[in-house]
Amino acid sequence: MAWCDTCDRVVSDDEAIDGRCDRCETELSGAERGPLPWKFRLMIIATVIYLAYRAYQGVTWLLH
Repeated sequence: MAWCDTCDRVVSDDEAIDGRCDRCETELSGAERGPLPWKFRLMIIATVIYLAYRAYQGVTWLLH
């Protein structure tokens, strides 16, 4: 499976024609995946902030 930069979609091996996208006929890149969605990035950032806050609360609870 390859990624089509023009269509922003994954093209399976069955759909690819001579290394080109079947819809727009541009050359396919060798990347297996597309870019990460912004919602996923936001979820990761929010999770890291939440866990850092909970770690801070745990440390202050232990020291108190």
